[in-house]
Amino acid sequence: MNKIIGFLVIKNFVDLRFDFFNAGLTVFRLKISGLHVYLWGIGNIEKCIVNQSYSLSFPLHDSLLDRNVLLSIKGDRIVIENDWLGSIPIFYNKNEIIIATLPNLCLVNKNVSPDGLFDFCEFGYSVFEQTVFEDVRFMRYYSKLTCSEHEVFVEYKDDPVLKKNFLSGNVSEIEVIDLIKCCINNLERGFSGHIVIPISGGYDSRLLANLVSDKSAILGYTYGVSENQMESYEVVYAKKLSEIFSIRWRQIELNSFNDYIEDWFGLYGFSTHLHGMYHIEFYKKILESGLVASETVLLSGIVGDAWSDYGKFKNIDIEKDLINLGFNHGVCLDTSILHLPSFNAGNARKIFFDNHIGFLKDDRIKSVFVVRAKMILLSYLTQVPEYFGMFVSTPFLNYEIVRSILSINDARRYKRCWQTDYFASTGSDLERMKLSCRRDNDLDYSVGTKQHFEPIDTSIMADYFCINRLNDINFALKDDNFFKKIVQKQMSIKSIIKLIGYKGYFIRNLNQYYIIKAFEKGLKYGR
Repeated sequence: MNKIIGFLVIKNFVDLRFDFFNAGLTVFRLKISGLHVYLWGIGNIEKCIVNQSYSLSFPLHDSLLDRNVLLSIKGDRIVIENDWLGSIPIFYNKNEIIIATLPNLCLVNKNVSPDGLFDFCEFGYSVFEQTVFEDVRFMRYYSKLTCSEHEVFVEYKDDPVLKKNFLSGNVSEIEVIDLIKCCINNLERGFSGHIVIPISGGYDSRLLANLVSDKSAILGYTYGVSENQMESYEVVYAKKLSEIFSIRWRQIELNSFNDYIEDWFGLYGFSTHLHGMYHIEFYKKILESGLVASETVLLSGIVGDAWSDYGKFKNIDIEKDLINLGFNHGVCLDTSILHLPSFNAGNARKIFFDNHIGFLKDDRIKSVFVVRAKMILLSYLTQVPEYFGMFVSTPFLNYEIVRSILSINDARRYKRCWQTDYFASTGSDLERMKLSCRRDNDLDYSVGTKQHFEPIDTSIMADYFCINRLNDINFALKDDNFFKKIVQKQMSIKSIIKLIGYKGYFIRNLNQYYIIKAFEKGLKYGR
């Protein structure tokens, strides 16, 4: 099996670093007129061609109604097309003629975009096609870049989601489950190795485990989010599900994921806040377990919850409500601490709002735009395991499957009744078993209070943020912070510290650190 993970189009020859985790990734280079094209991935990536286009899909196909990017060579031009959700982020720099899946590769001139920085801080990641730097943008979903050595031309295609036939009538739950099962079974028939499923306490990975025909092929892995990770509902539920289906399963203990901040920044750069380090530790330890062989497929439940539940997202009535597309769980900044020159805040937002407000009244259409807005971050759920050498597949980014799920009767989607009833029919309705577990999410807190954080460089960042706020964040995270030392060493006092609000104080400062530090690293990149 072969899979292209990423690429770079650039005018100059470069010495690339892309194998961040020493997974044995391969690289293939082309010279097209005055442009160098680098493709990297797993196996013999020269074979990843469908209808004369290099495809980033797995299994290999040329559809843009599933997770994919197509790269085609048309004479002296290169054409890049992304899928209907933009599920593989593509960045570009028109001035320097650079297109890449890694944002740092596009960064040359570091002129800061006030609009981009404002939105980055409010959402916690880049939105509306702009980043914190003026010259670096990213592709809108379902669009096309045409590149020569002289220019990059952007073209937007007609959005299939806004067509009248996107949602038509009700689709039965049995049809939806059969569609997902067919997708998984086709995957199973294509290879004979292990299927890794990151099993959580949620519904999406549980549905995948239900629908894999050969349960003996599944390797299940789970990390807990409570302070005692073994007692976390994620672990307790996953263990029980594995017992029900006789799945080989293992808990992965996480304790040092902030050590992987540099690796995360290598992958996602300044496009989003520092976030998925815990997945880097997770997959690193999975591979170290020795159970996962080469040519392993990971089955991902990415964004299944966005489609399966009705009424999950807040209303969008006015332009300011677009923040509800962000669904950022509090990982954001109060923009009042920003030091920005006068600028027309929200130009990109206004254009988006004016063009889409008529469609965002429908909860089902809104769910698609929430996923599209957040995909620049959520893509780590598929990309991180790929950079560890795993082949990743998911049914939940497929257009036909998504529109079918969204066409289930709203009353049955509410609180995901259609899934809970299905789980009851297969003996996997874990919620009704009243399993003893903890539901508190203390992972960032319990790990973060034990780790060292490089302070925010106030000599640089005070140009962009309130110096007092930066100092407050540094104080909250520094190693010799009085409360942090107590949390590390004295369990009895630790409970008292929680009661007086230290946990919320620490997490709030940690979240803001993750945003500011990603921007700082972008400013310093290449120095």
